[in-house]
Amino acid sequence: MNLNLWLLFYEVARKKSVTKASKDLHISQPAITKQIKKLEEICDCKLFIRTKKGVILTKPAQQIYKDVEQALNIFSTVNKKIREGNDLLVGTIRIGISTTLAKNYLMPYIKKYHQIYPKVVFEISTDPTSKLKEELKKGNLDFIINKFPLVITDDFNYQKLGTLEDIFVVNKEYKNLLKEPLAIKELSNYPILMQKQPSSSRDFIEKFCKENKVVLHSIMEIASSNLLIEFAKIGYGIGVVTKEYVTKELATEELYELNINQKIPKRDFGIISLKQNYLSKCCTIFLEILKTN
Repeated sequence: MNLNLWLLFYEVARKKSVTKASKDLHISQPAITKQIKKLEEICDCKLFIRTKKGVILTKPAQQIYKDVEQALNIFSTVNKKIREGNDLLVGTIRIGISTTLAKNYLMPYIKKYHQIYPKVVFEISTDPTSKLKEELKKGNLDFIINKFPLVITDDFNYQKLGTLEDIFVVNKEYKNLLKEPLAIKELSNYPILMQKQPSSSRDFIEKFCKENKVVLHSIMEIASSNLLIEFAKIGYGIGVVTKEYVTKELATEELYELNINQKIPKRDFGIISLKQNYLSKCCTIFLEILKTN
């Protein structure tokens, strides 16, 4: 099918006006109307509804618009990266990742890479996972680094990078809890600090507690893992944190890990990429560094 038909459809839908699309594309309105009719015959459905203010998409056309937008974004990304070529001295690497994972895992790799290729720019997005996946589908991100479990559909690739362990931590005010192993049920008697929804970490912990028939009483829900750690350090409650993020605090005894009989299962984290996405050479090299280490 002629790609120009989809470009024309996209512009009319985006501007909600045949007149505006006609001016921007330098194509006459009758010509656009003729092409839209041809596209409707191909799709076997009506695409636009005329109104006094312009045109709006029909229900079937709304999904078509999303698919076309995604495809055009991918084409745009490919063109951009082709222009960049294979020159490792220039380019942009766009990553979706949580703030805490970026700080505790990704930054050393960016530092190392930047020392070798100082002109390569990193763009880091820290939106919720659901939004990051949508941006990846649109071609606005090269890849995502995320914790699991996570639903991965057929249009994504996944590569494991490592594992993370969630633990319960306290400050010295709760030292009496460190004398002997605790059953997970005993924690229901204490104030708990947890991550705020939406959070894959929160979902994972709640599932673990449900399987062990335990209800934790969260006194504070905090969006930032780093801030949650700070509240645990001042004795505000028992914090549910990722062990790899508090190695310094555990070493200096600002925090102590509770010895729970029922250990929380470790979780994988890794790279999510779009199967159909084209990656520039500078991005491919960076991914190889992550996978190798």
